[in-house]
Amino acid sequence: MYVSHKHIYWFALFLLLLISACQEEQISVGTNVSDTFYVENAGASMRVLVQGNTASKTYILMVHGGPGSSSYWYNTDYIKEHLGSKYALIYWDQRNAGASQGNNNAGNLHLSVMTEDLKKVIQVVKYRYGSDIKLFLMGHSFGGLLTTSFLCTGTNQSMINGWIFADGSHNYPLNDTLTRNMLFKVGEEQVALGNHFDDWSVILNYCAFHTGNFSYDESNQLESYASASETYIPQMNQEDWWSILKANALKDNWPLSSILCNYLYSSSSDLNKELATTQFTSSLPQITVPTLVLVGQYDFICPKALADDLYNRIGSTDKQEYVSSVSGHNIFVQDEAFFCDKITAFVEAHK
Repeated sequence: MYVSHKHIYWFALFLLLLISACQEEQISVGTNVSDTFYVENAGASMRVLVQGNTASKTYILMVHGGPGSSSYWYNTDYIKEHLGSKYALIYWDQRNAGASQGNNNAGNLHLSVMTEDLKKVIQVVKYRYGSDIKLFLMGHSFGGLLTTSFLCTGTNQSMINGWIFADGSHNYPLNDTLTRNMLFKVGEEQVALGNHFDDWSVILNYCAFHTGNFSYDESNQLESYASASETYIPQMNQEDWWSILKANALKDNWPLSSILCNYLYSSSSDLNKELATTQFTSSLPQITVPTLVLVGQYDFICPKALADDLYNRIGSTDKQEYVSSVSGHNIFVQDEAFFCDKITAFVEAHK
């Protein structure tokens, strides 16, 4: 019987699809792994990179700041060498951040949905790499608020072995007050020393006339001053984002246009107005997982007093807090040895 080329084509295509459907996805287990996949939820397709030592069966999930930043910034050579050689590092780009895809998700860009996103990422990771893996959450900056929300929701604490809270926030209104107080106190000290007199005078004048009950615009201005003030502290290690970008963007194929567009959208979204009034202070006693708190002495954006408040209120009896004397808000690059050493000791004690 004659069989047309057209029929052969469709039969071959069907056979190929059938074979592909029957093949199991390859999950990499080793000491130098790099797996990328996407987790979908509520209109977003979120990039997840699992990198490092998956054979250790110990994972650290990096929950980045923002909203709208990216996990790419945490994927430094130093962190890969000093943490990734021992453990598997999970770099998750949140919705509308980094290399994540989907539409603009304006209707789903809320903290509650992002909390669900985080839970789904953990579920997918455990499905892929085993329900018996040891999993630690590292929340930095806004990631601190997101991981706090996750741990205060339902029985989510049972999904992890420990929590690392690095230069994070758990209460944005309190955050504003403590940022203002630190700017005023340190500003007066720096002016007395003659350091950056003009710059600090502008900040001091603003703080003198804005003392509390901050509006959204005032909150943004305080954060802007907080970021700038770190560059006025002579004894603090300054991060060099441009060098990090040059060293990694080309080598690791960063999707720069996606990173930029996602950042611009998320940073100007209504989510930030929602977050401005968000706080979890009253819920902190219910958090009982082992907790490591890391904070920079010169972090004006999420001050040490904010970390102290969280440390004192959480219900965990297994907790430690450490302060870097040479860093500000980005401890993971400003004091990378301190950051990696403290995390390693914490993970080793609780894995």
